[in-house]
Amino acid sequence: MKKRSIIVCICLLLAASLMAAPRYGRTAVTHWLGLSLTGVEANMLPASSSGVKPKAGYGGQAHLQYEIHAGKFFFNAGLGFDYIVTNNAMASYSDAFDRVDLMGEQLIYRYVYSDFKEQERQLRFILPVQFGYEIGEWMYIGVGAEFRAAPFINNFKSSGRMFAEGEYERFIEPIRNSEQYGFWPESELNTIPLRAGADAHEVAVELELGARVPMGKKGLARFGVYAGYDIPVEYSSKTPTPLFDYSRIDTNPATQSWENTQKYLQINSLLGSTLMNITTQRLRVGVRVSLLINVTRTPSQCMCLRDYY
Repeated sequence: MKKRSIIVCICLLLAASLMAAPRYGRTAVTHWLGLSLTGVEANMLPASSSGVKPKAGYGGQAHLQYEIHAGKFFFNAGLGFDYIVTNNAMASYSDAFDRVDLMGEQLIYRYVYSDFKEQERQLRFILPVQFGYEIGEWMYIGVGAEFRAAPFINNFKSSGRMFAEGEYERFIEPIRNSEQYGFWPESELNTIPLRAGADAHEVAVELELGARVPMGKKGLARFGVYAGYDIPVEYSSKTPTPLFDYSRIDTNPATQSWENTQKYLQINSLLGSTLMNITTQRLRVGVRVSLLINVTRTPSQCMCLRDYY
């Protein structure tokens, strides 16, 4: 239902744009083909209190577009690609479990993480539409919407530091740095790029403002600043997963080790984990360059018989 609603909204925007364009006669409407390139800085806006802090990301877009001009108004629609890199970090995080040590004594076994960072990369197909108005001879303003399909390339890598400690009732401080009991010292934690867990369609609303420069008789270039607000509209049927999955780790106090943990600990994507709100949104700002060529056909002259009488 959400996907249908987005498509309906885009169709309505297209219809409204065409209806809003004033009619200036047969020669007022011109047709253009073009290429649009966008570079952005992207920042996540998570509604989360889990300690996840977004860091500046970056990205770019490239799409082909068809554009209609009617007087000072213009409308375009296109098809292209969107590439985005997002960065998130956590200063500290821990998971704790009830365990039994080598002597059969109960304890709380804790995995402690610090300086955790994750970078996620996504590549999507996009369907942008825009309605704009030319201001004077050189300026323009445009508003639009963009539908982005779920990413067909979506991977992440993470890094950080980790140690293990044991908390006993009879001790004031946790036990650390005792590898023979499974409490290893702080060590580097890294993962190879893996498939990320958050697969969502997105819709964005956009605003663009800039200058337009004619190029010859049929060319036009636009140079603008751009701002966009991204909202996930549909997630896959996957349920959020824990950030760290310990199900494959050997928990026997006699054999557990850092090597075993490093080999079998599964780290999931922050964006698809229970630590993040799945309605995480994104703000983009950047620059956009559009190059267009007028492909309007010139009406041919009719040599009618009445012209000879």
